[in-house]
Amino acid sequence: MTDDAFPTRPNAHQLEELSERFFRSSLPRNWTCERPAAGDYGVDLRVELFEDDRATGREFLVQLKSSAERSGNDTEVVELKVTTYNYLRDKLSVVILVKFIESDNEAYWLFLRDVPSPAAHQKTFSVHIPRTNRLSADPWPVIQDHVHLVTRKKLAANRP
Repeated sequence: MTDDAFPTRPNAHQLEELSERFFRSSLPRNWTCERPAAGDYGVDLRVELFEDDRATGREFLVQLKSSAERSGNDTEVVELKVTTYNYLRDKLSVVILVKFIESDNEAYWLFLRDVPSPAAHQKTFSVHIPRTNRLSADPWPVIQDHVHLVTRKKLAANRP
């Protein structure tokens, strides 16, 4: 049988899986991470926060990107559709962008709130994630504190 008798697995699919494996392995062990059941409109993962073994009701959403090589020295560039940005911006949950770089075996992150709004006429735009925002540097306490703050403000706004 020849090699072309079987399907191939594109590198993009392999990178996508590597990026998700890396992200999941970076999380605190008591947090959960799942892929949303709906189609991909920009939310790749949903992470639920736990304190010790107790559920908190707090979560954040992840837009996950990947590439084989670095895109810059000080930042990692993510190309984002304006429609995806608008969709994620209007989510009530905290959203983070994460980019995995295979050659570094590292991922970099940024809160969506820290992304400058694109110009109205653009269809896509570049987001620069600082390379200092490494997932391996344990950003989870900062992310957890921000999710807690945002959740508390939303709940306070909901009370009469």
